[in-house]
Amino acid sequence: MAGTRRRPARGEGTAWAGELRALWTAPVWGATAAAMLLALALVGRLWMAGAPYGVLDPSVSALTSLPSALRASAWQFATLLGLVLTGVVVATGLGQTLEGGTWSALRLFENRVGVLWARKVGAALALSLASQIVTGVLLWLSTSVYARLWPVRPRAVPRVVPPGFAEGAVQTSSPLPVEFATWGQAAGAIAAALLVQFLFISLAALAAALLRSVIGTLALGIGPLLVTAPLVLLPAAPFLPHRWIADLLNLPAESQYQLYLWNQAPSDPAPLTAGLALAGVAALAAVAAWAALRSERALRPVD
Repeated sequence: MAGTRRRPARGEGTAWAGELRALWTAPVWGATAAAMLLALALVGRLWMAGAPYGVLDPSVSALTSLPSALRASAWQFATLLGLVLTGVVVATGLGQTLEGGTWSALRLFENRVGVLWARKVGAALALSLASQIVTGVLLWLSTSVYARLWPVRPRAVPRVVPPGFAEGAVQTSSPLPVEFATWGQAAGAIAAALLVQFLFISLAALAAALLRSVIGTLALGIGPLLVTAPLVLLPAAPFLPHRWIADLLNLPAESQYQLYLWNQAPSDPAPLTAGLALAGVAALAAVAAWAALRSERALRPVD
């Protein structure tokens, strides 16, 4: 025979769509809904508690702008919520496939591990992108409603009028400017979040390929980034992915646990350097995951 590798000429689009349909599972959609609701709850609680007293952070007030809301959503999905969601997606998808022994059966129909791996990455990234956009739109809609029901009263800063005007009079300065994002900043944040998601996916997939266990994928896929979080306060911080994520996204420290959940990593904006570092680590993890997945030789395929 000319070759033993199966290369289906048709149905590639169906196969890619099948990966997306495979994500329609209760754990994945439950985790996605929980991430969205948590993001909305954080902002809602903050708005209703601070708006009447003018103590809202400017970046929170800006969520009435759709680009700002999309940027805030990207911050959430590139940090802790995104990490947990990715762990669930990979564990219940690839991890379960490996643990249940169906990975070898998949390779009967598509022996190219790179194609199988690319499909799973593409499906996970598509879910992340859709989740970011939907969450951003919901943040924008909800804060627009809050702005009508509980309008922000910016704190007035006393300012003494110079001599020559009304003697002893005190005026108030204008409100602090709201930190609105541009569409370019929103698009950049979403693109950066997808790069971070690719890193999360690759690390979780590597864990799945090595352990072939759902629980192991969750533990090893999420655990290392959580366990090493305290190191961001040490001199080693510039060499940690946590710091690169903060730098790439230019995460504002004052919005910690408000617009995103992370680990107090200080931000020293250097998007190009951080992006290259994250891309390099993600690529290494992706190649390692591909190599580990390719080593499954139960069917002894000809690679």
